[in-house]
Amino acid sequence: MTYWTSEDNVAGKPGTALFIILPTIGCYRFRINQACYMCAYPTAAPRVRWSQDAIVDYVKEALKKIEGKNGPFAVRMFTSGSFLDNGELKPETRRKIFEILADFDDVREIVIESRSELVRYDAVKELAEIVPDKHFEVAIGLETANDDIADVSINKGNTFEDFVKAAETTHEAGAKVKTYLLLKPIFLSERDGIEDAKEGIIKAEPYTDTFSINITDIQKGTLYERLWEKREYRPPWLWSAVEVLVWAKKRFPNKRILSDPVGAGSKRGPHNCLTDYDRTIGRAIKKFSATQDLSHIENLKPECLERWEYIVENGLLDWQLLTW
Repeated sequence: MTYWTSEDNVAGKPGTALFIILPTIGCYRFRINQACYMCAYPTAAPRVRWSQDAIVDYVKEALKKIEGKNGPFAVRMFTSGSFLDNGELKPETRRKIFEILADFDDVREIVIESRSELVRYDAVKELAEIVPDKHFEVAIGLETANDDIADVSINKGNTFEDFVKAAETTHEAGAKVKTYLLLKPIFLSERDGIEDAKEGIIKAEPYTDTFSINITDIQKGTLYERLWEKREYRPPWLWSAVEVLVWAKKRFPNKRILSDPVGAGSKRGPHNCLTDYDRTIGRAIKKFSATQDLSHIENLKPECLERWEYIVENGLLDWQLLTW
């Protein structure tokens, strides 16, 4: 069973999020050998196709983790693909899930994920109308606003204009937009990764209600892993994440800026000098994400900061680094 709870930001306030990975067949682009270069999530999709009724029952089982507990709660549903893909979830299945969630008063926020090309007005509007009193977001993986980086470093299969159309459709249908941005795709230096994230925030801001800064980690079986094994790619420094998050919140104080540093402090995850303090920074980022209070990440001990500053200032590429 793949569901868990964690401290998180719920519709702008500290609360608890229930994360549910639905057992669908996963992203259609993975099935045609066009997966994003950093993503191994579809490999976790079940080998045997679950029935649509079984998926609904799975959601009911997951919701038992928050029954009888104090909210507010967010329910974030992932499919290793797109919630709005009819090949993964039938329209009637999506309706049943949202009808169940509508009856949970303490569930204040619902988040689903979709690729840009699968966002359709009727599909989003139908769900929005089932939960009119809840903060309902469609999370879209923009990753970068630079179409060349999206093509060469991510293999996204979408352009920035595709994202804009999907975001506008989502708003017109009555839902909010969460925008995923990837911090430091392959082939970018640490400095370029930071600047790309900032540029993406600026360009996507008019179409975005919530930003989620996804700090790259190394997933098995991906191109990112192969380059990492050859010491041609290093996951981002945690200081780079702090830089982007502080800048974004100060630049756009009314936007929700979220980040979950998966694997922080490990070789495969974002890290500084691989000391115990890396995990302290990871926890501070999660605390900022839940509270939107910059004090959690503005007053960190400057361990390894000079080394990071040197790398950024000189635009060093990963293969040029003597130590990781």
